[in-house]
Amino acid sequence: MDTQQDVTVKSWDGTWTYHPRVRVTPESVDDLVEIMTDTVRFPTPVRPAGSMHSTARMNGDDEGGTMVDMKAMNRILHFSEDTVTVEPGVTHDELTRALKARGLQPYITTEIGNTTIAAFACAATKDSSFPGGFGQVSSYVTAVRLVTPQGEIREISEADNPKEMQFLRSSYGLFGLIFEVTIKVRPTTAMSMRHYSMTLESFRKFFPVYKARGYAVMYYIFPYAKRVVVELRKDNPEVEPKSRLQWAYRNRFWRKYAPAVTLWIDKNVTNRKWHARAQDFFFYTLRQLMVWFVRSERSWPHAQIINYPRNPGKTKYLFSMWSFREENFFDILEDYCDFCIFHESQTGFRCNLPSVGYAICRDCEALLSYTWEGPGMSIDPASTGGPEWEEFLLSYNAFCSERGGTPLFNQTPFLNREMARRAFGPRLQQFAARRQELDPDGRLLDQHFRELLS
Repeated sequence: MDTQQDVTVKSWDGTWTYHPRVRVTPESVDDLVEIMTDTVRFPTPVRPAGSMHSTARMNGDDEGGTMVDMKAMNRILHFSEDTVTVEPGVTHDELTRALKARGLQPYITTEIGNTTIAAFACAATKDSSFPGGFGQVSSYVTAVRLVTPQGEIREISEADNPKEMQFLRSSYGLFGLIFEVTIKVRPTTAMSMRHYSMTLESFRKFFPVYKARGYAVMYYIFPYAKRVVVELRKDNPEVEPKSRLQWAYRNRFWRKYAPAVTLWIDKNVTNRKWHARAQDFFFYTLRQLMVWFVRSERSWPHAQIINYPRNPGKTKYLFSMWSFREENFFDILEDYCDFCIFHESQTGFRCNLPSVGYAICRDCEALLSYTWEGPGMSIDPASTGGPEWEEFLLSYNAFCSERGGTPLFNQTPFLNREMARRAFGPRLQQFAARRQELDPDGRLLDQHFRELLS
């Protein structure tokens, strides 16, 4: 296995910088056992890393430790009628391509294609829930094999140990180094999708109708106009999937062109009044384009995946996420729009990309699920980044925590211990106790999680 000493590693977008004493790229299970058991060559903490697309800082301490790059272990091992088993470094995009060739698809085809399957298996993900389904990919993981902090090989499955799987699905690499994941899949089904632009009041009124009709609901929030664009998705088994161009245009736009346009406005329109008007006009145009052109009755579900470039430069798409109980979400959504407008009036900063959100069903498959107590709806601010964006997120975290929101440890940056305790309550204590039991020496525990779990 390749080993490097005292390196500098940046997250996919350059937001976070790590300085591990050792960066190692294992190629086999034996390599993982060696990493875990040789504490001299591979100092503590040992933290796994995949595409490093998490927006939170969770891949190691500021100085020292071992970063385990899992991307070289990237084989698809075998298929069954309703599952696939893969190594940890297989990406979401690679897996869906292989499934598509066999007439299959994941139960959740979440947007980010760079994410590795081991990260899906033990970390929070997000997508709108189809009827009777979940919003997190880990909820469909049926078994994992991992190397424990003591260097032992262990297998955990839903069939044999559902309680332990509940812990592991939100373990964030703190229980061991995962080297094999088995996940449920299903036959490919065409998908219909439509977009509708509406006011906040109309969204509140029609959301129960969308749920009753069996739609998966995603939405784009334009807080400064107090409007949303609602994306409705539904399986359409009566037709064969054919359409993918609409998704290709949409993906290219979000990956590159939308950030480029907003950055151009930020750079060239310096007058505050005209800057707001230019951005409002761009967002108005964007809403019209989504409604009129991003629609299909026979879309390939695989086509909604976006592969973000490893070093996107300035044209990056950053986000954060909190989830709220569905029963009081629409009041919070109105508060959020007012919060954004007030923040701009005080600081001059406005998020230069639309916020997004998802309607997610209740999910108790992972202990730290963000919809443990009931169906939820999220608000995900988005931006091209910068110091003012980070200051906005600090205020946004306080806004959400005060309103009973639930964060995602890997997709909500700048959390603190009190926010985590308020959101998860006794579940956080249960998780911390189980982690301590499995890894009493803190072999896998970095400073980020030590603070959140203490």
